[in-house]
Amino acid sequence: MREFRTAIRSIQDGTVEPVVFLKGNDYYLQSFLFDQLAEQISQDGHVEKTILLPEEMSGREIVDQLTKTDLFSQKKIFILRNPRALRDPYRRELLEYCRQPLPEHYLVVIVDDFNDRSAFVRKLAEIVEPVSVRTPFKSELRKWSRYFFKVQGISPSPQVIEMVLEIAGDSVYHLANEIEKIGLSLNEDEELTPEKVREFSGWQREYQTWEFLHAVGRRNLEVAVVQGWSLLAQGISMLTLIYRLAALFRELLFLKISPGTSGKQNGYIPLSDGIRRQLPQFAKAYSRKELEHALKALHHADEHIKTTSTPDESLLIQFLFGTISVHG
Repeated sequence: MREFRTAIRSIQDGTVEPVVFLKGNDYYLQSFLFDQLAEQISQDGHVEKTILLPEEMSGREIVDQLTKTDLFSQKKIFILRNPRALRDPYRRELLEYCRQPLPEHYLVVIVDDFNDRSAFVRKLAEIVEPVSVRTPFKSELRKWSRYFFKVQGISPSPQVIEMVLEIAGDSVYHLANEIEKIGLSLNEDEELTPEKVREFSGWQREYQTWEFLHAVGRRNLEVAVVQGWSLLAQGISMLTLIYRLAALFRELLFLKISPGTSGKQNGYIPLSDGIRRQLPQFAKAYSRKELEHALKALHHADEHIKTTSTPDESLLIQFLFGTISVHG
C-alpha cells in the first residue's frame, strides 16, 4: 500500500502512472490526487476527462471507453468508481487492461471501502499498488490543518490546531471546509484563538434546496457537493433530493426536446419560481444526452436506496460526479 504523500510527491515530480488505484473514502484526498494528476498530464495540452460508473453504464460501455482509440491520440483521463460492480467477462477485461493500458489513456480506479479484500480487489492490487485515501491518523491531520491554514494566510497556534481537529477531524474533506469557513469569518488582523474557532464552528450555514438545485443547474460541482452534503446533514433525505433533482432534469429535458415552448406548465412542479425562471439558462449547460443520463442515474440511485444500505452521502457524490461534472 502506497502512502498518499508518496504518491502525490511522485506525481509532482513528473512520474505519472497510466493506472492509479485508490482505496479509501476520503473525498478530499481522492479529489486532490486526481487534480494533481490532471494538472501534470495537461501540461502538454488538452485532456479529456470521463467518469465511469458501473451502476449507470454497462460493462461493455466501460471497457469500450477505455480501449477506444482515435486518430489524434488525445490524452484521456478516466475515473472508474466501484469496479466490483462490473461482472465477468468485463472484470477480467478490466484487469487485462490494467496490465496493458493504452498510451495516452490514464485510469483512476476508486474503491471506497479501504478494507475491501474481495478476490477481484486483491487481483487488482497485484497489478497496481493501491494508494491509501482513507482519512489519515491525527498526526497527519495536523499537517493537513497547517496546510489549509497556510492557504488561508493564517498562522495558527497549536491550541487552535487541536480545537479544529476536535471539531472537524473526522475527514480531510470536513477539515478543509471548516478551515475555509474560519478564513472567511476571521476579520483582518483579528487574532485566531480556540474560543474563536469554537464560535465560528457554532455558525452552521443551512442551505435551502433551491440553492443546491441552482448549483446543479449551473454545473458548479464544488458548490453542489458542499450544499448537498449540508442538506443531508440537516436531515433532508436523499430520496427528497432525488425527487427535486428529477423534476429539475425533466424540465431541462423538456426544454431541449421542445425549444421555444411556452414555459407555462400544467400541474405542480416542485421547483421554486426562481429556479423555474432560470431553466432556459440551465438547459444551455447540458446536452440532451447528458440530461437523459442524469434521469437514468437518479432512477438507479432511487433503486439503490430501496434495495441496498449504501450511504446517502456516497450516492450523492456518485451522482454529482457522474452527472454535473464537466467532462473535457
